[in-house]
Amino acid sequence: MDLLQDPKGDRQVNTIPTPPHRPLSEELLFIDDKPNWKLLKEHLFKEGRITKNQLMRIVDMCNYQLKNEGNVIYVDDPLTLVGDIHGQYYDLMKILELGGDPEQGKYV
Repeated sequence: MDLLQDPKGDRQVNTIPTPPHRPLSEELLFIDDKPNWKLLKEHLFKEGRITKNQLMRIVDMCNYQLKNEGNVIYVDDPLTLVGDIHGQYYDLMKILELGGDPEQGKYV
C-alpha cells in the first residue's frame, strides 16, 4: 500500500499517517476468490479506498452467503453476539478488538 506523499512537509497534523494512495489491487484484496479481510480491515482503518467493482463483489459474496443460510441458526457457546451497528465502521473495529479475532471465535 503506497501512502500519499507530503512533498512540501506542510501537513498540519503530521503524527497521523497519510492514507493509502491507491485502492487495493485485486490480487491483494482477493485470495482464492475470498476477500482478505485482515488486509481490508487495515486498509480501511487507514482511510484507504476500494473500487466500486470490488465493493460490489464483496456485497454479492455476502448476499450469496446470507441467501443460502437458514433463518434460524443453532450455535454453541461461547460466542459474541453483536447488535446493529448502523454502518459504523469504527464501532465494528472496536467490537472486533474487544471480541477477538473472528477466525478464533464465533460472532452472531
